[in-house]
Amino acid sequence: MKLSWPARLYIAAVVAAAAALLIATVRTGMPIPAGHAVLLASLFLLAEAFPVALPRGGGYSVSFVVTLAAMITHGPAVAVIAAAAGALNLRGIRRHPAPVASRIFNGANFMVCTGIAALSYRAVGGPVGAELLAAPITKGLFPVLIATGVNFAANTAIVAVMLYFATPQTRFRNTPWHIWRTEFTSLLPGYFSFAFLGLLLGVLYMEVHAAAVLFVLVPLLVARRAFAAAVRAQLAYETTMESLVTALEAKDRYTRDHAARVSRLTEMVAREHGVRGEQLRTFRLAALMHDVGKVGVPTAVLAKPGKLTPDEYVAMKDHPIRGHEIVTEIALLKDALAGIRHHHERMDGSGYPDGLTGDEIPLVARIIMVCDAFDSMTSTRTYRVPMTMEEALAELRRCAGTQFDPAAVDALETALAKNPWRAEPEIERLRRLDEAKEKDNDAAAV
Repeated sequence: MKLSWPARLYIAAVVAAAAALLIATVRTGMPIPAGHAVLLASLFLLAEAFPVALPRGGGYSVSFVVTLAAMITHGPAVAVIAAAAGALNLRGIRRHPAPVASRIFNGANFMVCTGIAALSYRAVGGPVGAELLAAPITKGLFPVLIATGVNFAANTAIVAVMLYFATPQTRFRNTPWHIWRTEFTSLLPGYFSFAFLGLLLGVLYMEVHAAAVLFVLVPLLVARRAFAAAVRAQLAYETTMESLVTALEAKDRYTRDHAARVSRLTEMVAREHGVRGEQLRTFRLAALMHDVGKVGVPTAVLAKPGKLTPDEYVAMKDHPIRGHEIVTEIALLKDALAGIRHHHERMDGSGYPDGLTGDEIPLVARIIMVCDAFDSMTSTRTYRVPMTMEEALAELRRCAGTQFDPAAVDALETALAKNPWRAEPEIERLRRLDEAKEKDNDAAAV
């Protein structure tokens, strides 16, 4: 992909920062043993050559463990020099070599985040080399955790901004902050587990000397295997959900992408409510799956352009219960059940399926019902044309207190003001689908 000028300028800025940090770490005055620097750089390069593929593309390696070991054994400068090996990038060297710009950016990024982390380690009194061996191992634990957090924040922030510049379509919907939150926060627990491994490897490296490479490789491979297993589990988890949502969307073209949009809106609104961490992930997944029960509703009812009959309305009202029954069998989604079952309740108690009122309705369901209604009103349906975003918000405010939670409506307005959002009525896409269908019918008739 051809890089834009902002992306090229950004790469240049990261390279300049890397050079500045290399100079700054060298000026700390700590010795730089060439042999150890080369060995650690080789280990870093080896770890980078076998990354774990992430579900959304890209890769994640355990190379940070090597740079962490380098900074506690020989200091900041050796750690930055080892990280510079990332520019070589052995991945796909024969068949699909990485572009030069990618290599330069990766190497500079590794140097920047490693340099900042190493300097932070020293700033909080982190012992190096003989200092660490002479002190209790716990003395290095707090500085290592600080360095780990700094490295994670710098690394993921640099990459998030690069994704923003390098992916044109991203700029219409997301910000670097949004990319960082959605793509990288789930990696944080695993990243901190590497802190303990890095500390252990540093001590082993100093104690065992020449044979340390063998001791280093085994824990690295174990760490990689464990991380790969976690990623595979996450991928299987997401694939299961996407399959269920795809089955629903195949029945009703007018709701295609509706679940994904409601999921994004729910995440935005939940953040305004102060929801964080694993609970935020639960809210997002519940919103993605909120209409899965419609797989049991006849297609003729879903696509009916006019008013539903009493029997058809009863069939439609059953979809929250059907969705609850479907998801109950999936252990990984048990925390999302409340949002799926109760997203059609109303604040005044006249909703379904259980007639809950006010705060009896779980927060996740109160947020989903607002986001679901907003997206439905701003999307094309069989029975009406879409509203503008302003018209939809006005309707939500009108019904706040009776149908919708006023706090959730306020949070939606705040979230939309902070985050770029483009309503997707899908008129043109549906028109193209109709035209393609007519062409197929004409071709079949011929």
